[in-house]
Amino acid sequence: MPKRYGFISQIALLFLITLLARPAGAQDSKTHFTLSAQETSREGYFVVELDQVPQPGMIVQQSTVRDFSEISTEFAWFGDFEKMTLTGFSDGDYYFRLKPSAEISSNVISVKVKHYPRWQAYSLFFTGLALFTLLVVMIVTLHRRHRHDSTAKVKHD
Repeated sequence: MPKRYGFISQIALLFLITLLARPAGAQDSKTHFTLSAQETSREGYFVVELDQVPQPGMIVQQSTVRDFSEISTEFAWFGDFEKMTLTGFSDGDYYFRLKPSAEISSNVISVKVKHYPRWQAYSLFFTGLALFTLLVVMIVTLHRRHRHDSTAKVKHD
């Protein structure tokens, strides 16, 4: 039984080391991060990107005013990924930056969200619905015709 506990503790230790391991670039002394993102979004989602590997505990702040006098939301940067996808935005202008601290600073980026017009979305939906309905009707009609022709041929022979 002691060997089993040793094996389990080794697996747990390996798991923790894997989770906490940081790439070589993560120990860089650079404290200024450069954020980037697309300038406009038509779908309400976009990707915010860092120029280097993030540090633990980094927070992205979102505001609707450029001077960040009002902070709308804060997002914790997850893991060692240089990119973060943000979703669920309605029409408007949004500003993002890393939460300022003694160790971290960043630039401010702006993203303008302007969704496609509703008429365009509805027209695409109903065009797809019409094509789908046409396809189903054709499949059912041709299946019935084929079955009717097969039955008639068998009766004729």
